[in-house]
Amino acid sequence: MANEKVNTDVDVTQPLIGYDGQALADPKMGPDGKPIRGEDGHPVMEPVQFRTVACIALDQVGKLDADRNMDPKEKMLAYRIAHRIATEDRVTFKSEELVFLEKRIGVTFPMNVVGATAMIINPGQVEA
Repeated sequence: MANEKVNTDVDVTQPLIGYDGQALADPKMGPDGKPIRGEDGHPVMEPVQFRTVACIALDQVGKLDADRNMDPKEKMLAYRIAHRIATEDRVTFKSEELVFLEKRIGVTFPMNVVGATAMIINPGQVEA
């Protein structure tokens, strides 16, 4: 099955799960841009969705030093992928799109986020 082009259907609303088995979380932000605090005074945390990480990584296309000589076609590819991720809850990716997306996430985020997104894109292939 080498070189077989396979489409992958991904629920982009899935939370990222860290290597400790817990959902990765960030403070929930209010309309004023400040963290919402619970009754205990601590920030209310919400799981980080695959959608959020993917869109941030794609939004960085062209901004990183490594992208200085990037082909404009790759920038358009990033835009098209980001648009689908932002507007659909389930996205069917072509294999080439997933390779591009994984690379972008890999250069934008630390290993815990890279691994958590890989587990969503390629379930079962990340385990040791």
